[in-house]
Amino acid sequence: MVEEEGRKERNDRLIASSESPPSVHRGTHDSAGGEVSGILSERIENLREAIEELDEALANRKVLSKKFLKQIDEEMKEIHYQLGHLNPPWKTGFYPKLEFLRLSLHKSLTSRQKDIRTEELKYWQDVITLLKEKRKFLDEYKSLLSTKRRLVE
Repeated sequence: MVEEEGRKERNDRLIASSESPPSVHRGTHDSAGGEVSGILSERIENLREAIEELDEALANRKVLSKKFLKQIDEEMKEIHYQLGHLNPPWKTGFYPKLEFLRLSLHKSLTSRQKDIRTEELKYWQDVITLLKEKRKFLDEYKSLLSTKRRLVE
């Protein structure tokens, strides 16, 4: 979307420069308009870069979240594997050390499930924050583009 707006802006700039009649005397109004247009162009470019950085941050956060969740899942599989190799207490009898190990593994499993919920919540919060910021920049970007188009016309 930003790229399309950038192409439109460049096309508008080319059309405006080719359509404007050559004038011998450029007044202060034209130079002031050129300065404002230059400032707007710079701000538009900065906004475009910021929006692209936010898109990159969103993608990086998604990758990071998947990496965390995968790591937690692998830890949970290891815990399930260890729990699967412990004999049930009714087969082996009561051994306090084995029961302590079993309880520790169950606590660890519960902790990993909590880690998953925490990571999913943090990911959602980060994405919402980044999207709000992106939306704000996009609105300003569109507003500046329309202002610049009105100035060029």
